[in-house]
Amino acid sequence: MKSNFNNDSNTSRRDGQIHAPRVLACPVADSGQGTKSSNTVPSNCITNDSGRILRCGIDSLYLSYQGEMTDDSFLRLTKTKELAKSDLVETASLAQIELYKHLFEVAAYGSHPYAFVLRDAWYRLQVSKQGARNTPLAYCKIASEVLTKISPLEVVADLTGVVSAIGALSDTPNVSRTDLCVDFVSTYPIDQIINDQWVTKARKFAQYTDDRRFSGFAIAAGGVLSARLYNKTIEMKKNPRPYLEAMWREQGWDGISDVWRLEFQFQRQALRDLGVKSFPDLMASLAGLWQYVTNDWLRHTVPSTSDKTQTRWPTSDLWGLLQSAQWSGLNEVSRINSERSCGPSDRSLFVNGLSTLTSFMARDGYLDAGEASAAYLEAARDYHNRHSELTGVDFENYVSTKVRDKRKAYNIARNLPLNGSIHPAEKAVADEYRKRSNGDY
Repeated sequence: MKSNFNNDSNTSRRDGQIHAPRVLACPVADSGQGTKSSNTVPSNCITNDSGRILRCGIDSLYLSYQGEMTDDSFLRLTKTKELAKSDLVETASLAQIELYKHLFEVAAYGSHPYAFVLRDAWYRLQVSKQGARNTPLAYCKIASEVLTKISPLEVVADLTGVVSAIGALSDTPNVSRTDLCVDFVSTYPIDQIINDQWVTKARKFAQYTDDRRFSGFAIAAGGVLSARLYNKTIEMKKNPRPYLEAMWREQGWDGISDVWRLEFQFQRQALRDLGVKSFPDLMASLAGLWQYVTNDWLRHTVPSTSDKTQTRWPTSDLWGLLQSAQWSGLNEVSRINSERSCGPSDRSLFVNGLSTLTSFMARDGYLDAGEASAAYLEAARDYHNRHSELTGVDFENYVSTKVRDKRKAYNIARNLPLNGSIHPAEKAVADEYRKRSNGDY
């Protein structure tokens, strides 16, 4: 249910604290567009003389689910966690669990106060022990890439299916943190902005450079509400995101101009102060949240020599562009499929991965890749078999062990016991039912 709004305008002076009336968190539906909210929007209606918005969306989302774990899930997770602690790779590789079309790796240790940690390419789940009273059933982080490619409504519906496979849910998911971002190109001299031009409730500012080049601002870092304005293309030189570049190009990016990002991070307390508790609350309040942070909490201005009252200074063209970002009622960009597994990319396999083969070819004088591949495998087989007396592992066992370990890490396929027996987690569940049916308790 949507939290009730009120007109309480009491303020706090802590960095990042919310001060606005909760009525600002207005539903997106009030825009009159009547269409479903999306995580990305086209830029053809979001331009002014200072630049163009390429994308606005939810970059980070952390949700918590209330509920009660089932007996079966507790048994499977407990046994699988035990397997993860094994020093034997063939045993540890069995530390996987299938939930609602996802294959998760189960970590050997929990993360206090949660007993279990599950990971795949889409989600990181922290799951409480059975019977926990003061801890949510699950605390979940959704990968930024997934939120970029797929509508948050679809992603959260999928995640809810995952958590429902662990236990019985008692309510809609609550939002613990979210980051709203806008990617844009601009002719405005952002590197010449000075702190005195900001009108804000925050008191903490920091400027950053990368290789002596200005890279952005951080405002109220560490507060319940904080902001970053930074050069996204500089950041992506170290951590490329081809899917994001492809999305920008669809919206008119030339592939050369710097792309900047304005990002606001809302912690749980900030969201509650603005009347947002559940995920439905968030989706109904995106426009209001953005209105608040870009109008009342932070604003970039053009200083006036005739007026010393900073709050009356006019908003800069750059900020006017960013204030105009739309959060509903616009067509979505084309979808890109996202894999649930987290295996290596083609580039990693076929560019970085060829380094070993080409080194072997150079060392042993091969020029033909096909001939060298066969020779490389034969040489590797000979090496491991010759050292098996010391290592206890011959070539076939070495390869099999590595494959099982990486199948688990990449969430590609579920490993089964080498002897062909039932998976230990499933056996634990079967044994428990047998005990109960035989009256062994």
